[in-house]
Amino acid sequence: MCIIIVIVVIVLLVLYCMGIFNKPANCQCCGTLLKGTQQVKFGEIKSEFILCKNCSQKVHPFIKDYAQQHWSYSDFEDYLAWEEETKDERSQFKSKYSYGSHGTVQIDTERGLFKIKDPYEEEGMVFRFEDLNDYDIDFKPEDMEKSFMDACIMGEEYIMVDLIRPSVRIEETLDLTAIYSAKKKGILSSKYEYNLEGDFVGFIRTFTTCVYLEQEKQNAAWTDETGKIDEIQKALALFMFDSMEDVTIENLKKQRNTLIKAFHPDNNESDEHYSQKINAAYELLQGMIQK
Repeated sequence: MCIIIVIVVIVLLVLYCMGIFNKPANCQCCGTLLKGTQQVKFGEIKSEFILCKNCSQKVHPFIKDYAQQHWSYSDFEDYLAWEEETKDERSQFKSKYSYGSHGTVQIDTERGLFKIKDPYEEEGMVFRFEDLNDYDIDFKPEDMEKSFMDACIMGEEYIMVDLIRPSVRIEETLDLTAIYSAKKKGILSSKYEYNLEGDFVGFIRTFTTCVYLEQEKQNAAWTDETGKIDEIQKALALFMFDSMEDVTIENLKKQRNTLIKAFHPDNNESDEHYSQKINAAYELLQGMIQK
């Protein structure tokens, strides 16, 4: 008897997941009346809306899972507009720099485009640096093998990008098995210091340079239109903040560390002027917070 009950419960759960108990509803995009099993739901975290299978396939597979959880219908509409507006530009993508397992991130430095894909999938999606809202590229230490004076730090390299258009946040692992050599910080200290591998630093610098150039391009366009752009606005643009309301000590330090890591003059003498600009912008914004 118990076995029969368990089987019935499992069958009901499967039917529920298939949507067989959902009431008929119209696709919000094309208006087609859909039975429960024909409905594709979006906006689990935001306001829920329903699409038919054909309309749901307009969303690129790479971001579909995120969209189904986080999008409102206005996000879906803006995505379709963005796809149409940028398709010719993004179709010209040519990778000039690639990093990560099987080229997880590829960068077109000439056109200001980048492509992210799942390391185990061939297909990826192309985005524009000008649509970038925030990003983080770093190494997560997870384990350590110690010896008397040095150690091996094991962990993973990752990238996170947050985009304004389309409205998505993407997190991908670049290398699951990254290993860095580390040295003991003082003979009596138990702390270890590690340096990022040159290839990884090169990737961070390439990505960050494209972000920096995009900000400079937007500043130039703004100057052409207004005839003036003050130092505070320049600093905000460099650190990718829309206004002072977005700036806190914590996120200011985080963004400064990312920029300095990419443009530290120890890596390349020609980057010294970038480091000076970053430090000057940091001091300015930090002073504004404290007022």
